[in-house]
Amino acid sequence: MMSNKQVTWSALCYLKRSCNKLSWRLILRSVYSKTGIWEDGLNTKVKKEIEEYWRPKITCCTSTTSATETGDREKFYVLSMFPYPSGQLHMGHVRVYTISDAMARYHRLRGKQVIHPMGWDAFGLPAENAAIDRGELPDKWTYRNIASMRQHMDEMCFSFDWDREVITCDPSYYKWTQYIFLKMHEAGLAYQKEAQVNWDPLDQTVLAEEQIDEDGRSWRSGAKVEKRYLRQWYIRTTAYAKSLYEGLDTVNPELWKDIILLQRNWIMECTGIRLDFRILRNGSYCADPLSVFLAHPEMAFGVSHIAVTQDHQLNSPDVCSKVSNKEQSSDFLLDDLQAEHPLTKEILPIIVSKTTEFDEFNNTHPGVPSISELDRKVADMLGIKWINILSEDGNLINSHQFTGLSRKEGVEAIAKYARDLRVGGHMVSSKLNDWLISRQRYWGTPIPIIHCQACGALPVPYEDLPVKLPRIETFSARGASPLAQQSDWVNVACPKCKGPARRETDTMDTFVDSSWYFLRYLDSKNAKELCSPGKAHKYMPVDLYVGGKEHAVLHLYYARFFNYFLRDLGIVPSFEPFVNLLTQGMVLGQSYRVKDTGQYLTRDQVDFSGKEPVEKEKGSPLIVEWEKMSKSKYNGVDPQAVLEEYGVDSTRLCILGLVSPQADRKWSSESFVGILKWQGRVWHLVTTFMKQSQIRTEEHLVDTDLLHKAEKEIYDARNFFLKEVTFHFDVTFLVSTAISRLQGFKNCLSKFPESLIGHSVQFERALADLLIITAPFAPSFASELWTGMASVASRKTEHDWDKNVLQQTWPTVDMSYELPICVRDEARDLFEVPLPRYKLDKLTQNEALDIIRGHEQYQKCISSKTIDRIKFILYPGHSAVLQLNLVGSNLGSLDSEEKEKLLKETMLIKEQKKKEKEEKKKMKEIRRAENIAKRQKKSN
Repeated sequence: MMSNKQVTWSALCYLKRSCNKLSWRLILRSVYSKTGIWEDGLNTKVKKEIEEYWRPKITCCTSTTSATETGDREKFYVLSMFPYPSGQLHMGHVRVYTISDAMARYHRLRGKQVIHPMGWDAFGLPAENAAIDRGELPDKWTYRNIASMRQHMDEMCFSFDWDREVITCDPSYYKWTQYIFLKMHEAGLAYQKEAQVNWDPLDQTVLAEEQIDEDGRSWRSGAKVEKRYLRQWYIRTTAYAKSLYEGLDTVNPELWKDIILLQRNWIMECTGIRLDFRILRNGSYCADPLSVFLAHPEMAFGVSHIAVTQDHQLNSPDVCSKVSNKEQSSDFLLDDLQAEHPLTKEILPIIVSKTTEFDEFNNTHPGVPSISELDRKVADMLGIKWINILSEDGNLINSHQFTGLSRKEGVEAIAKYARDLRVGGHMVSSKLNDWLISRQRYWGTPIPIIHCQACGALPVPYEDLPVKLPRIETFSARGASPLAQQSDWVNVACPKCKGPARRETDTMDTFVDSSWYFLRYLDSKNAKELCSPGKAHKYMPVDLYVGGKEHAVLHLYYARFFNYFLRDLGIVPSFEPFVNLLTQGMVLGQSYRVKDTGQYLTRDQVDFSGKEPVEKEKGSPLIVEWEKMSKSKYNGVDPQAVLEEYGVDSTRLCILGLVSPQADRKWSSESFVGILKWQGRVWHLVTTFMKQSQIRTEEHLVDTDLLHKAEKEIYDARNFFLKEVTFHFDVTFLVSTAISRLQGFKNCLSKFPESLIGHSVQFERALADLLIITAPFAPSFASELWTGMASVASRKTEHDWDKNVLQQTWPTVDMSYELPICVRDEARDLFEVPLPRYKLDKLTQNEALDIIRGHEQYQKCISSKTIDRIKFILYPGHSAVLQLNLVGSNLGSLDSEEKEKLLKETMLIKEQKKKEKEEKKKMKEIRRAENIAKRQKKSN
C-alpha cells in the first residue's frame, strides 16, 4: 500500500526495466532523478529540477524531428520575426517566441513537418557605435551578443530549428542579398539619384535620425546638423505598388484583419503614374531625371510645364542661377533649366510656383492647362504654350498614337507605353515613393556596384559575389563612411574596360536584409543558390508569421515587395509570402513619472504607503501609467529574474495567458497566482491518479452506475475542451483562451470520484489528453507528468506510453460526439443544431440547409423571411456556421410587427455603432503604425 507522500519506487523500476532504449524511449524516474521519489507537492525548486532534467532531452528530440524531411507529411511553416542581437532578451522577445514555439509544438503533435527557424538581423548602427565608443570590432560585438541571446532562448526551451540559422552579417547570407539587388538592377528596379541626408559639418559625416537630438544637433559632436544632397541608391518599389495593393484582396481578411487596412493606407489606391523627365541645365542633360506624379495618366501628352515648390532642390543658386519674372510674380521660370518630356521628347519649361495646387505628398506638379483652369492661368501668365487634348465627347486628341481613345482606355495604354520606354508608368498613388536604401555606414551589406569614370556605374559580376566587408581595426566618428577610407578595398579594376574604378562605399538599409530571410531559412547551407526551387515550392508560403504590429507597415510592405519580385523570377510559388499573420501586442510595465517635471522614477524612489503613490523624497504627485517597457522609464523586467523566481514553464504559461496575443500585456507578478495554482492542481491530479491506480478496489465493490455517469461527463468534457483548444490553435490563434480551456478541463477532471479513478479508462484517457494539449505551452512540466502517469497507466488507451508526451499524436474529438451547426443572421446567433462529428466533417452547404429546415427554430426564426445571401464555413472537428442574410417579414418568434421593427432598428443602430467604433480603432492603429514606421524609416 502506498503512503500519502510517495509513489512506490517498485512500480517505476518495473517499467524502467521494460525499456532498454535511452534518450526518447521513456526514461523512468521521479522528480529527482537521483532520489527516485515522486514528490506529492510542486514548488519552484521541483519545477527547476524538472526543467533542468528535461530541457536537453526536449531539445534533442526537436532537433531530430526537424532534421527529418519526409515528402508525405503536410508542412507547417511558423516564422517569428528574427531579433537584432542586442545581447539580451526582453519580455517582448519572450512573448513572441513563446507564441511561435507553442504553435510549432502543436503542429508537430499534429504530425506535420514543421519549419520553425531562428536567425539574426545582425547588421545595424549599434555595432558600429560600439566600435567607435569602446573600440570593439562590430563582428565580435555582434557574435558575442548572438551567443548570449541564443543561450537565453535555449533556457526558455524554444524549439527552434537551429540547423536553419541565418545571420545577415555572414557573407554566406549577404551574398544572396547582393544577388537579389543585382537582379533588381537588371530589371531597372535599382537606381541612383541625389537625395537629402543629415550632415554633421564638424565630424564630416552622415547621421541617422536617432543620432540627432531634439535641438537638431549631432549627439556626438554637438554641431548643428545640415541638410545635404548626396547620390543615393533606391529600389523602385513603386513598380509593384498596384500589384501589392490589389494583392491584399487575395489574403484572408479573417486572418489579416486590420493589417490589410494598414497596408492599404500605406500604399493607397494606385490611380496615377510617375514619369521621369530628364533635366537639361544650359542645354546639357543632368545626371538624374525628375520624377513627377500624374494623377491622370491619360493626360500625359497635355503636360505643358513642370511646376516645383519654392523649397525644391532645383530652386537653389547651386542648381539654377537665372530666373525670369521673379520680381513681378509669385510664379517664375527657371531659365537655366528645362525638362524633356519622356513621351514626346519636347522641351518644357520648369517654373517655381506659389499659386499651383501641389498635392500634400509631392513638391512637383505637371501643368495640364487643357483640364485645369489654374494650370491654364499660370501657363498664360508666363507665356507657356499648351494644347488641348480632349475632344468635346471626352476622348483623347493630340495624343499621338493614343488619339481617339477614351480617357479610361488611355490610362492603361499610356502607362504601358511609359513602362515599355522605362520612363516610369507604373500605377501608383501620389503618396508612395521609392525606397531609399543607401546608408553611409560600415556595418551593412555592401552595395555590389563599381563606378568607372569611362563606363559609369556597373554591377559586380555574379561570380565575384559576395562583395565582402573589409576588416577594419579602428573606427572614427569623423569623416566619410569607413568603407570610403579603405583604399585597398575601394580601388578595383572596372569589370568592363579593366581601367581604374572604385567600389560603391554605401551599404544597404538593414530592411533589405530582413525582406527575404524567411526564404533563406529553407536552404540556409546552399552555396550555389539563394534557395533551391524544390524547397521554395515545397515550403513557401509561410503559414504563420508572428511579430509586432509596429512592423506591419514598412517591414511587411518590403517583404511582400521582395516576394512579388522573386515570384516573377520563378523562385517562389506564390506572390504573397505569408498566409496568416499574428501581430502580438506589446508587453507593458508600470511606470512612475513626477507630474510636474516628467522625470521617471524607479520603484525604490516611490512611496506606496498612502492612498496614491508619491515621490519618496519630496512627496510630489506622480503619474502612474502602463507603458512599453524601457530602460529610460525604469519599468522593464529582466526575463532572467522572472525565470529565476518562477521557472521556465510557469513563465511561458503566464506570458501566454489571460489576454489575447494581439492585445498589449500588462506585466505583473500577480498574473502568476492563477498559473501556479493550476500547475499545482494538475500535479495533484496526476499524483492522485498514480496513487489510485495502485490501490484499485475490487471490481464487485465499484458503483457501476456512478462510474458510467462520471465517465459520460468526462467523455463530454474531454471532447468539448479538446475541440475548443484545437480550434484556437488552428483558427483564432487565441492561445490565451486555449490555456483557459485547459484550466476548465482540469476542473472537470477534479470532480471525478477519486475512488473510481483506478477503474476508469475514460478518466485515464482524458487525463493523458490534458497532458498532451498542455505540452506545447509547458513542455518540461508535461513531460514530467507524463513520465509519472506512464509508470502506472493501464495501457488500455490509444496512447503510446513508451514515448514522451511530445511524441504523442494530438488527440481528436470522437466521431460520435455531437458538434453544432451554428445558424446566425448578420446581427446575432439564432440557434444551433447538433450533428455527430462523422457527419459534420463532410457537411456541405446544401446539406446544412436541409438539416436546419427540419428544426423547430427554423420555423420560428427564418421560414417567414427570404434568405438573400448565405455564407457557409466548415471547421472540421469543431463546428459549421451558416451565416444568413435575411430580408422580408418579421421573425415568427416575435409577438408583433412593431416589436420586430423596433428590434431590427435597434440591432442596426448597434451594428452601426460597432462599425464606427471599430473604424475609429483601426484609424488609431493606422496613425500609430504610421508614426512608428516613419521613425523606423528615419532611423534606418
